[in-house]
Amino acid sequence: MPKEWVPDDNDPGAHEPDTDYSAALIATLTRVLSAWTAPDFMTAVAAREGVELDPGAITMVTILSKDGPQRPSYLAAEMMTGASNISKISARLTAAGLLQRIPDPSDARAQLLELTAPGKKIAVALVRAGAGLVEELLRGWDTTDRLDLVRLLKKFEGSTITFSAGLGPATAANSTKKNNHKEH
Repeated sequence: MPKEWVPDDNDPGAHEPDTDYSAALIATLTRVLSAWTAPDFMTAVAAREGVELDPGAITMVTILSKDGPQRPSYLAAEMMTGASNISKISARLTAAGLLQRIPDPSDARAQLLELTAPGKKIAVALVRAGAGLVEELLRGWDTTDRLDLVRLLKKFEGSTITFSAGLGPATAANSTKKNNHKEH
């Protein structure tokens, strides 16, 4: 009969055998997220498709491409930054001819930020850059492993969003979930 596991409060390295994977998972996710969100990584991946934008601009173009025209307040919530930063990023994108302000059809006092035709072309190039990155990272993986990775990450994402929503309104995932639609 196997010995029953008993926690040892004096040994911070003691883990229940079935949960030893948690430290490895957290360490791996931390390394991946750190790499993927590093400004130099993001700009270098985009540059492979000829896109020369700063990380904030890349993020804004990506969000507007996915979600369509949005109010600056929506972008601030999605990008987890302030209105001042959104104003600076949108000014750079507007000056580059990639972004324009349009009237909000639901509120004549408000404006939406929208990608221009050249901005949409940049968004397509960013998608190509991301697809190329994933292809390189998964080179040598068979189809089953690739599909398993996607399936498990989607499952993990769902668990994360559910957990985050239970933490309260100050969490990022909960904020994103609530703002997953156009503001009116």
